[in-house]
Parts: sequence; C-alpha cells; structure tokens
Amino acid sequence: MKKLILTTMLASLTLVGTAFASVPGMDAAAGQGQIGYSYNKLDTSVGTLGDLGSLKNNNFEGAYGLSEKFAVTGDYLNSESNNYYSTGNGYYNDLSLNSTEIGLQYKLNKNVAVSVGNVKSELKANSDSISTNEMFAGIAYKGAISNKVGSYASYIRSENVQDWKAGLTYDVGSNITLDTGYRSFDNNDLGIKADGMGFGANYKF
Repeated sequence: MKKLILTTMLASLTLVGTAFASVPGMDAAAGQGQIGYSYNKLDTSVGTLGDLGSLKNNNFEGAYGLSEKFAVTGDYLNSESNNYYSTGNGYYNDLSLNSTEIGLQYKLNKNVAVSVGNVKSELKANSDSISTNEMFAGIAYKGAISNKVGSYASYIRSENVQDWKAGLTYDVGSNITLDTGYRSFDNNDLGIKADGMGFGANYKF
C-alpha cells in the first residue's frame, strides 16, 4: 500500500513540475542555446492523501537549436524535502523529487512549436525510491505584445495527464528575459490536481 501511495505522489509531483520549462525554448536558432530557471509554488492534492499543501520547486531548463526548425530541449526539477503523515500508512520522511525531461521540438512558425519526448523522474522517501518513464507530446506558443513584453502558453498531453501553462515575459536585455506565469495540472485517473504561480529568468547565448 505504501508503494502505491508513493507511486501516486510521484506521478503528481513529476507531471506538475517537469512537463515543460518556464518559457518555451522557441528562440534557439541553429547553433544557439537557451538556459532558464523558474521557481514555482503549486497547491497540490492527491486523492488518496488529500491536500499536500503548497510545494516549492526549483526548475532548470535548456534548449539548443539543431537547425532553424529543430531544437533539443531539456528540463530538470528538484523539489524541497518534506515530511508527510498518512493515517493508514504512517510517516514519509524526507520526501523529495528529482526529474529529467528530454524532448525534440519542431517549430511550425515563429510563434508555434510542437514537441515529443520522455520524462524520467525519481521520488525518494524513507531511504527508498521509485522512478517512472512516460512519453509526452506538446504544443507551445510564444508571441510579442509590445517591444519588450511577450506572452507564452504551453499544453502537454500524455496518457494520463493534461497540463497547461500561460504567462508573460519581459526583456531586460538583448539576451535576458524575465517571466511570470500560471500553471494548471489535472490527472483524472490518479485524482491529482495542482495549480499555482511561478517566476523565472532565461538567458540566450
């Protein structure tokens, strides 16, 4: 039973935190790279455990342009360690998550891109760990509102998950962008719901 609950929590934390990076890496032309960091607080609940509270997540992302159309994307999530208590299963000490996403992105035009990839994540608790792998497909949009302000949105669909995000960016320099956004996550099969705000910074080189 403990293994089942750990699996459910892993799916929740993994898919909330790692489906995509802070801002879609659509500006990486051939031979260019983009790296970014985002901090998110997501109010998360799981059907079997109830409310897990507001989870703090550090999210690192990168993209490298293979050509004018194709880019390799990567995303790494590392959550804080927390202790949880389940009435039926006792304590989960030092519960933490690390997750890695690798994808291939294809730019349809300057504003829209599609992607496919794989997410591998690990959940640790009580000196034990479990891991999962899941294929995903996604679509992303990025556009300009003004000379310095832009907008973005992403949608991820896998076998069990629908995950979307939308936000605004602000150019503080030719290669540096700040962003803030809202994310909503839902997994009907596992009874998982999460949503919250985040902010980050991105650098293109």
